[in-house]
Amino acid sequence: MQSSVKSRPRRLVKCAMEVNLSYYKLKNRTYPPSVTCMLVKLATAGDILLSVEEIERYTQSARDYEETQRSIDENDTLFPTITTTTNSSPGFACDVASSTTSFTSDPHAVSLAEAQSYYAGLHSEPILLYRTGKEQWSPPRGPEAQRRLKELREVFNHPIAKVWNDDLGWKVVAIMDTHTIRFTSIDVVRFKKVEVDEPDSDEEDVEDEEEDEKQTPKAKKQNIGPVTIWIGVFPESTTPTAAHDAAQDVLALLKDYEITDVDVDFRESLYIREAGPQLLPPVEDLDPLVDVIGPLTPALGLRISTRAKPNAQGTMALYLAEGGDSDTLLGLSCRHVLIGSKEGNFDYIRHPRAPSKDVLLLGKKAYTDLVYSIKVRIRGYGISMECWTEQIEMFSEREKGTDQADIQKAAAFRIEMQALLDKAKTAIEALAALLKQVDTDWKKLNDRVLGHVLRSPAITLGAGDEHFTEDWAIFQVDRAKLGDGFQGNKLDLGKKLTPNEFPFNCFPHGTTNWEFKYPIDHLLPLTGPLPPSLMHAPDTLDSAGSPCLLVVKNGTTTGTTLGRANGPFSIVRDYFNDMSIHQTSMEWAILNYASKSEVFSGPGDSGSIVADIRGRIGGMVTGGCGGRTEGSDVTYATPFWWLLQRIRNNGFPNAHLDVRP
Repeated sequence: MQSSVKSRPRRLVKCAMEVNLSYYKLKNRTYPPSVTCMLVKLATAGDILLSVEEIERYTQSARDYEETQRSIDENDTLFPTITTTTNSSPGFACDVASSTTSFTSDPHAVSLAEAQSYYAGLHSEPILLYRTGKEQWSPPRGPEAQRRLKELREVFNHPIAKVWNDDLGWKVVAIMDTHTIRFTSIDVVRFKKVEVDEPDSDEEDVEDEEEDEKQTPKAKKQNIGPVTIWIGVFPESTTPTAAHDAAQDVLALLKDYEITDVDVDFRESLYIREAGPQLLPPVEDLDPLVDVIGPLTPALGLRISTRAKPNAQGTMALYLAEGGDSDTLLGLSCRHVLIGSKEGNFDYIRHPRAPSKDVLLLGKKAYTDLVYSIKVRIRGYGISMECWTEQIEMFSEREKGTDQADIQKAAAFRIEMQALLDKAKTAIEALAALLKQVDTDWKKLNDRVLGHVLRSPAITLGAGDEHFTEDWAIFQVDRAKLGDGFQGNKLDLGKKLTPNEFPFNCFPHGTTNWEFKYPIDHLLPLTGPLPPSLMHAPDTLDSAGSPCLLVVKNGTTTGTTLGRANGPFSIVRDYFNDMSIHQTSMEWAILNYASKSEVFSGPGDSGSIVADIRGRIGGMVTGGCGGRTEGSDVTYATPFWWLLQRIRNNGFPNAHLDVRP
């Protein structure tokens, strides 16, 4: 073997091997048998050191293998099926059983390239299984070819929105069941091609811009496709032919409603449920703690967990007053956040003599993240101080020169740098004090107890006449824990979007009937439930003058995010271990704001309250759906107007939102 290879630490050699093996790894395929054997050896022995010649040989083989597979992708219409075979691995002294991918032709399948690229731009990168519609798809070509990106868009002004929630949606479910389609979610959406709606700013004429400012802004060209019934199915559970047959029945059903301009798409997708001292008051924007103190304030978006499972995390939705003769303060979140699945899915009512189910502020990860964020800020200021100190010394030397103009300039710079240095010192002192306080007051679980669970019905999908998801729990909040900073139901808008950026994303331009005003304390007051009529027919418009319901939430994982609520409710199905046993439910769907924005929610955001930008409460996050990656394309929430009534009918008849600090 080469001495240069021998001298490398084993960990680095294994890392180098992984880099070379990455040539073999293609999406939705397994390794060739020889590579599988090599991986097994690396995983078990860990002592394999390859010569430079051997590494180059494997690399070239991998490139040849990838080129062969790429030609298959571009030229053949194939549907993958998984088979298990036993292969002998040439060049290695072992035989391994490896799962290899074979392909069988399906007359209704799209090409593998289209399957993997059709939904480019969506965060979860779902796999297209089958689609109706007339759009002609072709792979990008040329040396600088880029994938054509898509964004999800909501649906309001379309005939399907008037009938979907009443009965059409459930008839589509019946068709899926007739064809034994193991669907996970059914959404009604549109797709927008991103690039058409984003003109190159370099091509805009400055004089035209100045003239346009004097006139009413014109809407950008919108390249939005037809309304689509977007059906998610379990990966590898449905053939394109089965999807085709079901889609034809759906199209026939739509004709009964005189709807002929709707497409039906199938994609692979999963439905996922996303799981001492006083709190501190919020601080002003100029306070050095503003970027880190949020998790320790009582504003909505509290990061919560439980003593029983502190490694899990979720978000508190709202404060509720028990009402009547009681002054008890209540907290609302999802049941699956506060009560583990191993405890049994049955109604829970706290017994006074039974051990309490404690609700914690900050689970283990949230606490670790908080400590880390403070240390990062301290380190950042420390690095800046070192730089500014050196610059102050440099400017001081320049002040000793003879050039009066340069002396004055150096003096001005030195004074400015000194002010920054003094500010950084103050910030470090404040952050260090907070870090010490967190370590002293919040490190122990007993110091983070926010309250205890009082009541929670069993999780039920399709509950009530509306068929919504019932996944909620009420816990009693220790009011003394909230401290002097408690201001009731106000949503923390965070600092990810500045006071200038946030309103800009709320469509300040165009012919709109209302304009968002950013609260000076970045706390959005919540006013009451958003009625169902406005969920389907919003009273706010986007910059193009179309109905749009822009919503915001603050969750444990993704923080403050903006999203677009949809008009027709989505339908989700949750399966048990036995796939023949399932529950189906309607959900209020929230789409990601745009393809370039972050996802609206992620695991750990369950329980987050979703409000429109006017402060009207829309719903509580219960889950989401996605494809190949961890990103979520659609977030699902239970409408709050329905949820509040269920809470009142289940032990809290006088519960209301008017909580007093």
